[in-house]
Amino acid sequence: MSRIYIDLTTSVRWRRPPVGIVRVEREFARHCLEHEAGTVFCNIDATGIYRAMSTESVRAVLDDAWCRGEPTVAVSAEPVPPPPLSRTRMQRAFDWAAAWGPKVVPAAAYPLLRDLGRVLVDHHGAWLRHRESKRAMRAQATAAVVLPEPAVAAVPDDAPIEPTRDDVFVSIGLQWHHGAIHAWNLKQRTGVRVVEACYDTIPIDYPEYAGSAKQPFAEHFVCIAHTADLVFAISNTSSVDLARFYERVSVLEQPPIRTVYLATPDVHADAAVDALADDERNVLTRLARDGEYVLYVSSFEVRKNHRLLLQVWKDLYRERGEACPLLVVVGMFGWGVNDLWAEMQASEVWAAGKIVLLHHVSDALLAHLYRGCAFTVFPSVYEGWGLAATESLAYGKLAIVSDAPALQEATQGLCPALHPFDFPGWREMIARYVDDGSLRAEAEARIRATYVPRHWRDFSIELLAAARGAP
Repeated sequence: MSRIYIDLTTSVRWRRPPVGIVRVEREFARHCLEHEAGTVFCNIDATGIYRAMSTESVRAVLDDAWCRGEPTVAVSAEPVPPPPLSRTRMQRAFDWAAAWGPKVVPAAAYPLLRDLGRVLVDHHGAWLRHRESKRAMRAQATAAVVLPEPAVAAVPDDAPIEPTRDDVFVSIGLQWHHGAIHAWNLKQRTGVRVVEACYDTIPIDYPEYAGSAKQPFAEHFVCIAHTADLVFAISNTSSVDLARFYERVSVLEQPPIRTVYLATPDVHADAAVDALADDERNVLTRLARDGEYVLYVSSFEVRKNHRLLLQVWKDLYRERGEACPLLVVVGMFGWGVNDLWAEMQASEVWAAGKIVLLHHVSDALLAHLYRGCAFTVFPSVYEGWGLAATESLAYGKLAIVSDAPALQEATQGLCPALHPFDFPGWREMIARYVDDGSLRAEAEARIRATYVPRHWRDFSIELLAAARGAP
């Protein structure tokens, strides 16, 4: 049987609570660590070479503690702005050059020098991330990790990997960040079969809602078209969107695209409140004091459409005053929301404490938040899947979602769906489910009776079967 090689670069470099793509890579890697003897895990070094990871390093990275490098929870009772971006000396130098370059460099030469500067900055940033990750892995390699003791392939730690044509190389993380060209180079050198991922084509089709520039993302998908023996898509929506992109740009030979639905996030055991950290218990105490709340679990960024919810809650507060329910938003700060953040803090509904923002929430606290909420909302403009919406269903909670096609796939048609910009519809729907407990109970009973959760092992087994069946 072919040997599986897994690119773990994204997980190695990710030191915050995992978001969707990071979670997918980690769960797939965990499955292979437990059930696929001989799997080789690797990550990219600063020169673009994939290097093998030791058993201890893999277990350290896949341990939950790896993603808890920041405070557990931050609550908006004391509003905290998005954390400032850390700039290296090279990045600061590039900032200076970008500001002064047009004044001192001939106009014809400036675009070339600007692009060269960006390449140097990106390369320097990759080297710094690699150095930090290696230091962290060495420091944590001996930490106790709750994982079985299966055999990991006997490849020397930090040695360049040498797959064969019969092997399968799986790279399903944030490839556009660390460079799909490295997988192409590996394939040219070894002939290994390569499996890449398409989570969505949002930066291409909806660049105004994406934090990644359209052109680099388009180049990424063109690169994997020339690399991948199989592209796995997380929904039929993403599969169709990618095929349409390839047709638009006239890719002559499209790689096979196979839909493998994501899993439903595991329902976390209901931890005792006393077992939570002090700041987490304070969150639950506040929510219990303030009454019913509606939950939105999502990165705080422009595509996720928090602005719609702010307008709805402004309107509810003007009408209901203190009887207005809480809106609890869980997720890290993303991009494109500085104006929304300023607007939110200036609003009456924020001053009244009717909107709560939580960051770096543990799985145990999130489980309490799901179980305690009235229902959840997910008004995202567009999605490739929608893990948080399926997570809501796993906890038996109604989710009101946007009518984005992938969300309909993910939620199995069990959720009321509205156009993401239909303010009157969202306002009326949210008010109705807030006011009518029996209507919520009916929806929850229907979810418990008909929703079919999908486990990470199901996803992993199906992806492995598709990978091994690649030509």
